[in-house]
Amino acid sequence: MNGFEGLAQSVFDGATSGRDAMKHCVFVVEDNTDLNKDLCEYLDMCGFDVVGCETGAAFYRALKTGKPDAVILDIMLPDADGYELAQHVRKNIDCGIMMLTSLSGMDNHLTGYKSGADVYLTKDSPLSVIEAALKPLMRRTTRSDMDTGQEQVVPDDGWVLDLLNWTLRNPNGNEASLTATERTIIRLLIEANGAWLTRPEIVMELGKADTAENCRNLDTAIRRVRQKILKEIGEELPVRTAYGRGYAFTSTGVVLGAADAS
Repeated sequence: MNGFEGLAQSVFDGATSGRDAMKHCVFVVEDNTDLNKDLCEYLDMCGFDVVGCETGAAFYRALKTGKPDAVILDIMLPDADGYELAQHVRKNIDCGIMMLTSLSGMDNHLTGYKSGADVYLTKDSPLSVIEAALKPLMRRTTRSDMDTGQEQVVPDDGWVLDLLNWTLRNPNGNEASLTATERTIIRLLIEANGAWLTRPEIVMELGKADTAENCRNLDTAIRRVRQKILKEIGEELPVRTAYGRGYAFTSTGVVLGAADAS
């Protein structure tokens, strides 16, 4: 809980940065009443519409009355498993998923991402980091919502990334589902039209700092999505890597639902 000490000063320092942002809805699912309140108050002052839920049952009730743009999930809830909540969200709602938990083990991280989490943070994370990690999820949601429905030519021999349905389809019509992070990485590579993108360029587009750790995490994320595509589609993802250059998408590809994306 050390990351939440000095909350009042953190709120004051960080609030002004988000006041002009678009109102996006965040559901905070956390059974610790004080922490739930702190998170909700801080995110509200940063410009988000926030719904606090202290149980899994309260979360499911809230979903009946509104759709979140992102959810922040604790794992150890009194009546629910946060991993299962993440799986439910990923299957039923087009929104970002952040896990915020006291569980810091590598196995917990892996289970979180396999359950559908886009971001996995521990509860000692500063409030400013939590806010910063939410913003890329919101940008992706906004890009999906802004789709104009304009006709796009889909080549017969090309890969198709569907941002609205969170899927990647190969030329044979086989599909795999993607997480928000995977969707963004593949979108960036396809839109580069065969050009190389460096690791720092991709990392910063994901809303993260250009650090060695984040670049290693990117390599891990791309390795996992390659394994997923091979398993679910039966074909290698056409992404090349080269030391000192980064990554490149080496096949024909098109992005659907990105008419207004930048």
